[in-house]
Parts: sequence; C-alpha cells; structure tokens
Amino acid sequence: MLIAAHDHYLTAYAGMGEPVGALPQPGEVYGGFRRMVDARSPEGIAELSAGRRPPRPHRYDSHPPTAERVAAVEALPDDCRAAELDDSRSALTLLRHAEEVFTALEACTLPAEAAASPRMDWDDLVMARAVLDAEQWARPLRVAVARAVRAEGAGIGGTPAGPVEDDALPGLEEVLDAFDRGLLWREIAERMPRPHQAARLTGASARDVMRPRVFDGLAGLVHLRLVQAGRATPDVAWSGRPGLALPDAWEQGMDDALDAAVADTPDSAPLRALLAGVGSGSTAGPAVRTG
Repeated sequence: MLIAAHDHYLTAYAGMGEPVGALPQPGEVYGGFRRMVDARSPEGIAELSAGRRPPRPHRYDSHPPTAERVAAVEALPDDCRAAELDDSRSALTLLRHAEEVFTALEACTLPAEAAASPRMDWDDLVMARAVLDAEQWARPLRVAVARAVRAEGAGIGGTPAGPVEDDALPGLEEVLDAFDRGLLWREIAERMPRPHQAARLTGASARDVMRPRVFDGLAGLVHLRLVQAGRATPDVAWSGRPGLALPDAWEQGMDDALDAAVADTPDSAPLRALLAGVGSGSTAGPAVRTG
C-alpha cells in the first residue's frame, strides 16, 4: 500500500517540476512524502493502490513478495506484547534531525544534473507546473484559431497553413469571438490535431472526439487569464492532487460555461459573464520565483 502511495507521490509531487526543470526545496524531494501521508486517511492511502496488481514473483527474487512477508508477520503467535506495540507515532521519530537526513539522502541518490536544478517552494512549483500545463493545453486551440481566422480573412481558397508565430496567437476573447462567428466546428476543430483512430470521422462523431480537446484548450486559456489576474492560487493539495484553486464562482460555474462554449451551437455568453470583472490582458502566466 505504501509502495503505491510513494509511487504516486513521486509522480504527482516530487516530480511535478520535471517539465519546468525544477525540484522542491532541499530535503523536500523525499521529505514531502510524510506531508502527503499525514494529510490522508488510511482509506485515502489505500485508494492509491486500488487496481494495482502486485509484481509477479520471479524465481531469482532474493525475498518473497512484500505482501507475503507482511502476512507472515501478522500470522506470528501473540507474544503478549501487543500493548507495547500500540504506538501510532511515525517511524520518522526514530531519526534525529530528519530534515538534514532527507537533504543528505538527495545528495546521495539524485543524479548530479537533477540535483543541480533550481529549487522552488511547493506553492511556486505548483504554480509553475499549472501555468505550463495550461499553456500546453491552450496552444493547439490558439494555433487552430489563428489559422482559421487567417483563412477567413483570405476569402475563398484560404491560405496555406504555414507556421503561426507566438506573437500572432489569439487571446481568450479572440478565440470566443471566432466561436461566435461559427468557426469552431466549421474551421477551427478541423485544424486541431486529431487522434489517429478518428482521422476519418465526420459530423457529430468528429465533434464528439474533438470536443474534449477544445474544452481543455479553452480551459487552459481561462486558467492563464485567472493566474494573470491574480485570481487563481496554487493549491498543493496534499490530500488530493496539486493544481490551481479558483474563486468560488469559477469552481461552481466554469465547467458549465465551457460546455456551453464548445456545444454544437457554441454559446460564449456564460463564459463571458464569468470573465466580466476579471480583467483582460496577456494570456501568458506570471513569472515564478526560483531559488
């Protein structure tokens, strides 16, 4: 169970900064695991191993599988010391200066290149990753909108696809304007990357395949706008999954507004209503502090 929890921690927390080339602060690469475990109930920890198959035993394994060893320990006869063993303290209490131990462990186990990466506080790391993810979600949609608008302006026959420079990528309002002009399912979706297995789909089937990708791209643009406006904050979420915490109105209404905007007949009004008061501006994320 703890093996699955640790694997989840390494992916969702300790390794979240890999795409942005950063690590948690010294000692936190391994030390953060206790924060996640402390924040979750035993049932929550157990859920992380749900559906995982135990590794198959191999004839050259040096020990029986962990599950068998734990079962063997649990099957030992009662030696009347149960009361002495009823201790809920973490095993880390056996360590002196645990923070120094975790820092030293990083120096011994991390590759030199990784150990030399910039270090961030957890909040900064979550924000940096959230901004990068939002930019990656949004980019295919923005490129497709730029090309569709360019073809629209060129009239019949359009123009070759060609590259789209970063400074020519449309912002959130421009994307919604294009949706309102009826370009989404006529021009934009056709210019977005499509799964290979769906390459020949048309009509409603094609829309159903592409809708989640358009939804994610639009959600990415919204996240970038909220971050830029200071309305989204990082949430390490030790008991859940790290990401952005949005204002209550957005938490409650964002999905419905996005669904309306990417419907067969797009309606941007609910999303524009939520955006009112947020302020316009660059879709780029804020700078994040490293060190």
